[in-house]
Amino acid sequence: MADAASDLFAARVHAELAEELPDEDLGEDLADFLERYEPPGGPGTDTEADEEFLETVSEAHHRIARGY
Repeated sequence: MADAASDLFAARVHAELAEELPDEDLGEDLADFLERYEPPGGPGTDTEADEEFLETVSEAHHRIARGY
């Protein structure tokens, strides 16, 4: 029963993240996404927006890990 509740919570967090970042394909495993993520480079790159993006994904990952 606890596994089902954990899965439902994780699904809810993923849904919230998908609403907040609709153009991103994050996959199911946020830890894997964060590990593989490479920030875009080059002229015109908004590093502040990229940091905010990573912070949003990281917080969602931590919420799932904490369970709340």
